[in-house]
Amino acid sequence: MAAISPSSALAEPSGDPALGERLYFEGRRADGSPLVATTQGDVSLPESRAACVTCHRPSGFGTSEGGYFVPPINGLALFSERQLDRGRFLLNRFEQAQPQRYRARLNQPHMRPAYNFETLGRALRGGVDASGQDLDPIMPRYQLSDADVANLKSFLRNLSATIDPGITDDELHFATIVSKDASSRDRAAMLSVIEAYFDWANKNSGGERSRQGFSPYHQSELISATRKWRLHVWELEGAPESWSQQLELKYQAQPVFAFVSGLAPVWEQIAQFCDKKKIPALFPNTELPGRRKDGQTFYFTRGLELEAKGLVAFFSREHAGKTHILQVVGEGPMAHEPARIFDQEARAVGIEVETVAMADVDNANRLVLPQTAIVVWPGNATDEKVASLLSASPKTSKIYLPSTILEFSKSESARPFLERLFFVDPYEVDTQSHPLSFRVRAWIDTRGVSITHPTLQFQTYYALSLLDAAIGRLKTDFFRDYLIENVEHEAEGDLNPGVFPRLSLGPGQRVASHGVYVVQMAREKVDRIEPVGDWIIP
Repeated sequence: MAAISPSSALAEPSGDPALGERLYFEGRRADGSPLVATTQGDVSLPESRAACVTCHRPSGFGTSEGGYFVPPINGLALFSERQLDRGRFLLNRFEQAQPQRYRARLNQPHMRPAYNFETLGRALRGGVDASGQDLDPIMPRYQLSDADVANLKSFLRNLSATIDPGITDDELHFATIVSKDASSRDRAAMLSVIEAYFDWANKNSGGERSRQGFSPYHQSELISATRKWRLHVWELEGAPESWSQQLELKYQAQPVFAFVSGLAPVWEQIAQFCDKKKIPALFPNTELPGRRKDGQTFYFTRGLELEAKGLVAFFSREHAGKTHILQVVGEGPMAHEPARIFDQEARAVGIEVETVAMADVDNANRLVLPQTAIVVWPGNATDEKVASLLSASPKTSKIYLPSTILEFSKSESARPFLERLFFVDPYEVDTQSHPLSFRVRAWIDTRGVSITHPTLQFQTYYALSLLDAAIGRLKTDFFRDYLIENVEHEAEGDLNPGVFPRLSLGPGQRVASHGVYVVQMAREKVDRIEPVGDWIIP
């Protein structure tokens, strides 16, 4: 292990930013050993909590937690003289309820000179800042060599130091992505809400920019943060394998700061592009999200993957004995992928699964028991094909379908089979009566937008309102990592449009809802559904 000692000379070792990044994110020193640190005087930190990113976040802009304010340590903040900026001082804070000690410490002006190699080492090892004042006891005291300090300094100097692409002096550029295989009806419904929101946001910000001299003092100081929103609709054609190149060309022509909403049944290729370019993507409408646990894209649910796992959990709960399932699979990834997951998860819990292709089933080749139930993944199948499949099934069998075909249950074709049709549903059962949905419905109505697809349009509104709230917290710090952190924070608020029982995100989380219902059409009202069991989180 390298020697651990304070810097004894003014000469600064040459720092390696890659090793500094590893120290910041993984808590590993230059020699590969784990960080050793104590907090509150004598409390040892475990390796998993000693890394800088734990408190200061990937952006370096810090956070607040447990009544403590964690200040920014990105390049611009750390290596510049701290001056009193009333606008940022008053507004750039985390706004949840905090104890008095938090308010008292935040309200101290606490000016200091810029950090250098020597004072950074002193702060990290001994808890004394660049002005000679003691740091809060919650700040860990680390055992670090001079090489470690130099590496970290080299990394921090460039952390959130340059504004990300998609920002100009007076505009914020965003895009929404739509694939050609998406429904034209869905596309029109989604874009109607996005365009109305952009128009509304720009009218509000335009009023602020035109009244600089009449704004409260601290708002006037931050008027430079206000920018016009510019929307770009990126349409993708052809097979998903070609989307990455199409997205690259569109991005080169016009960089965007983030993606908002979107419409594509399969999102994997788009997610890969977002991760490669480090562009946040907020809540696209998709049935097959990317598979990463972290990354740049936020999702409402895991789509058909969640529905397949939820259905397995439902069968395990409802059928204590040996269970036989016939799985009927249509064409395309929206059939094949959930069928694969269902088969894998079902067999793992002892459920026997027999799989047949939908194309091989008709009235001449009828489905037969002894299956406990029939699970159908229609994929690209038409309603007529699904109705034909139902006609070929035994009259005593229960049939389970995904939420993608829930509208089919309201058609005349489905009426003869309603008593034995069940659907997996990741949404709130009664969205119409959910208290939070009234606000969204009122907003859409007052903008003159027709509500033709409530679930899709309410989800789109959520993505936009969450982006709006997160952008507002950035002030002039237009960094994508910082946007992601504020999206995580704002998702805990009351922005849920009533489409889901609950939406929430924690640091590093990318999926906001994790459960499903199994539902059936209500007997007294054909256009209403009712759950046949509790909310299932597989």
